[in-house]
Amino acid sequence: MSASTSPTLTLVTVLVTLAVPAEADAEDAAGLVADAAVSTALQVVSTVGVEGHLPVPGSLVLRRGGGQPWRVEAVSKEFATLTDLDGAVVQAPLTRLAPDPLAATGEGTPAAVQGGEWQHNC
Repeated sequence: MSASTSPTLTLVTVLVTLAVPAEADAEDAAGLVADAAVSTALQVVSTVGVEGHLPVPGSLVLRRGGGQPWRVEAVSKEFATLTDLDGAVVQAPLTRLAPDPLAATGEGTPAAVQGGEWQHNC
């Protein structure tokens, strides 16, 4: 009798930010990404659609209407707590955030923490 072995699976969370038409629903977009993952033989465990950019703590973002980068300290379903270069702390709606293009492309160096302070080296 041969023993049946199933492959070992590892859970991986992939955050994907999509630009969709204004009339599109965030949950519909999440479903489309899940369908694409399933079609490549990945097993989708869960999907959640959140309107706006859902950053990861420690990453850099830009606030709509402002040019300076902000470091993400914490994230909730609707807001992110951010710190700017001067140490000011604000809560910003996820719908007002965008990824820092320099950090995303590798052209700039993401936040460097030195002595409890951080800098964005462009």
